[in-house]
Amino acid sequence: MYIIKQAAIIVNILAVISLLIGLFYTFEQPKNKAVYGYFVAGSMIIYIIMLCIAGLYGLITNDNLYSLVLFLCAISPFVIGKFVKYETLKKYTVVQIMFFIFSLVTLLLKF
Repeated sequence: MYIIKQAAIIVNILAVISLLIGLFYTFEQPKNKAVYGYFVAGSMIIYIIMLCIAGLYGLITNDNLYSLVLFLCAISPFVIGKFVKYETLKKYTVVQIMFFIFSLVTLLLKF
């Protein structure tokens, strides 16, 4: 569990940093924006996979409800993606960052 937890924490921190970079940095060259987009997509996929693995492991071994919080945070990009439009992209990015931080706090304190 220790390795899974540490990997999930590292991926979570990388995902938060990548979203914060996109929130505050204005990309001028399309090549840089494309590379950033690939990095965000990769970090979110790995984030979802790691949270699901940590949540499953937590449900199987500890049988606690904190694993359900991790599952809710893992599906949050899909729920938020359903509502986002180009005009409201920054608002939903902030909401996504809050979910990522919430899952990070859950991993750090309760697992």
